[in-house]
Amino acid sequence: MSRVQKSEKENDQAGELRSRIERHKAKSSLPKRSKVHQNKKKKSKVKIKFPMIQLLALFFILLPIGFYSLYTYFQEKPFPVHDPKSDPVVFEENKEDKEAIPTTATAEDLKEKKEKEVAEAKAKAEEEEKRKAEEKAKAQQEAEEKAKAQQEAEEKAKAQQEAEEKAKAQQEAEEKAKAQQEAEEKAKSQQIADEKAKAEAAEKKRAAERVQAAKSDKEEYKVVLHTVQGEETLFRISMNYYKSQEGIALIREWNGLNGNEISRGQVLKIPIKK
Repeated sequence: MSRVQKSEKENDQAGELRSRIERHKAKSSLPKRSKVHQNKKKKSKVKIKFPMIQLLALFFILLPIGFYSLYTYFQEKPFPVHDPKSDPVVFEENKEDKEAIPTTATAEDLKEKKEKEVAEAKAKAEEEEKRKAEEKAKAQQEAEEKAKAQQEAEEKAKAQQEAEEKAKAQQEAEEKAKAQQEAEEKAKSQQIADEKAKAEAAEKKRAAERVQAAKSDKEEYKVVLHTVQGEETLFRISMNYYKSQEGIALIREWNGLNGNEISRGQVLKIPIKK
């Protein structure tokens, strides 16, 4: 069955229910029999007294029968529910599915309502999909930022480790170079000390030899004491006593002079061969 045929069938059922309700209201709007009898009682109380009682008894007998008939009738067919605020007619197609249909509802209204519900559901689904996409993008961005931060931390730790290793290697190289330099300086100092000791030993040996030679030469020389006068030099004294400058070395040796410097008033030993 198509949607249009279904809506037409529903409209027919709603119209039938409305007509039944109107007939029921028309019946209920009629004056009661008691009021009718009361009006007749004014004309003749004696004549209406007993027929009125009979009518009332008949009414009370027929009333439950009528209610029972209506109850059984509406048990077989759904009874419309009347709402005084919105005035809709509610009917039931079957016992499982209950749907309220307004009395003024048409196929276009139902179609518009259905389209509106579909549009709202679609908008809601799109919004939910958009929210999920945003959450997914946010989670992905957070994961990328976390991975980037971890990579940066690893690179920083690696760079720091390389810098520490480089500094350690440089320090070891400096210490090694320093130790090597100290060893070289120590070896050089030892060499200098050895050379100095060797030179001192040679000098002592030469001095001993000179002393020995001097002792042996003293017997061959006589010593003359000479007081240095102003502006005299070893060269002049040597020329005076030896007639040559060869005596400078002899004067220096006998007087223990390291150089040619002498001072005024200084007494020098002048060795002269016998």
